[in-house]
Formats: sequence, C-alpha cells, structure tokens
Amino acid sequence: MTTMTPRQAADRHPLLAAALCAGLQFALTIFILDAGKAYAPAAWGQVKLVAFASTVILPLLLVQALGLWRAVGLGLERLRPPPFFYACFVPVLMFAALGVRPAARPDIGGEVLMQLVNAFGEELLFRGVIFALLLRLPVWQAIVANGLLFGAMHLIHGVMDGDWAHAVVWALMSACAGMMFTAARYRTGSLWLLVLLHMVLNLASIYSNVEFVAGPEVNVLVQRATKVVELVLAAWVMVGAVRQKSVLAETNR
Repeated sequence: MTTMTPRQAADRHPLLAAALCAGLQFALTIFILDAGKAYAPAAWGQVKLVAFASTVILPLLLVQALGLWRAVGLGLERLRPPPFFYACFVPVLMFAALGVRPAARPDIGGEVLMQLVNAFGEELLFRGVIFALLLRLPVWQAIVANGLLFGAMHLIHGVMDGDWAHAVVWALMSACAGMMFTAARYRTGSLWLLVLLHMVLNLASIYSNVEFVAGPEVNVLVQRATKVVELVLAAWVMVGAVRQKSVLAETNR
C-alpha cells in the first residue's frame, strides 16, 4: 500500500485541505489567546504579539509542508499589474473620498508596519496556500470558497469577545473583500501585489475621514458600498473565467 504525501492528499481533496489550513490557524490563534488569558494575563500585550506572529509562521510552515513555494506567488516576475488590479483600489478611493484623518491612529509608522505584517500573513495563508489548493476547483468555486473561509476566520472576534452579532457582520464583510482579493490574485499571479492591496485597503479604512466629516450613518453606507464594489469585481472575474472555459470547450470539440 502506498502512502499519500500531504500534497497528494490536498490535491485530491482541495476544499477539505483548504478548510483544514484555515481551521488550523483559527484554532492556533484561539489557543494562544486563551492560554495567555489564563496563564499570563499581566503580559497580554506580548501574548497578542505571539498570536499575531503565528499568522505568519504557520502559513510559512504550511507552504513548506505542502511543497507550495512555486505556487504561492512569491516570485518577482509578475509585478506588473493588469488593469483589473487598479480597479480593486476603487474601495480605497471610496474610503478616502473625504480625505484622511491621521489623528485616528497617530503612530502612523507603527500602524503601517502592523498592517504590512498582517496583510502578508493573511495573504500568504489565503491567497497563497489556500488559493493554490483551491485552484483544483473551477475558478468561480475557488474564489467563493476562499472568500468564505477568509470571512469565517474573522469569527474569532465572536469567540474571544462574545459579541457574535458584530463578529458575523465582520465575517460577512471580510468575505466580500476576500473574494475580491482572490479574484485579484487570480488575475495578477502575484502575492506581493495582493499584500500591497490588502495593506492599503486596511489603512484607508482605518484613516478614513468619512465618519468624522459626514457622520456614522454615511460611514456605514460607504462601508456597504465598498462591499458591493468588491463583490462586483469578484463576479466579473468569475463570469469571465466561466466564459473562457466555455470557449475553450467549444474550441476543443
């Protein structure tokens, strides 16, 4: 009897493998935070840093374990973005429509660094490892599944804070962004471009001046409008991929 390698098993069951990778990060983060609360409450800041670091370390270990170094998009040969990539900055422009507010988080340098590390870890896991696994599926299924898994990861706020209503809303909104990120990853072939997009979008949301100038109601409308744009962009790529597959099928008949 031959034993399958982790990569072969993942290739045979891509959706299960993707869910397990996301679930492993979810469980590890919760374990670190729960252990910190129980055994090191006085060092809560350091505990959160350890949990934060795990979102980079675990994806790197998964890349190595599954032999995905060539597939995760870390090469530098695809850094010239197509027009679709620029379209993904429309939500950024929407958040920045009324300017930015540096006073929201005065340590701008520290915030940029944190968002860079956060974007790298999340993109390496979802648009690197998980994207490479899900490409065994039709493109539209890969985009939807990746977005849903990305959104589900944000349910961690419900586990930690107990505010499940807020966590579910956050998860749904993150799923929309995740689908757009996955569509952009498919179109660009570069993980680095996705790290940049993810980081800039997060910073635009954090430093948006919309709520300060126009009020919380308008800010909610802008947030919802960005989700519509993200879904439309993801749908554009999904429909295009389906059409391309149909054309190829017709050509090969």
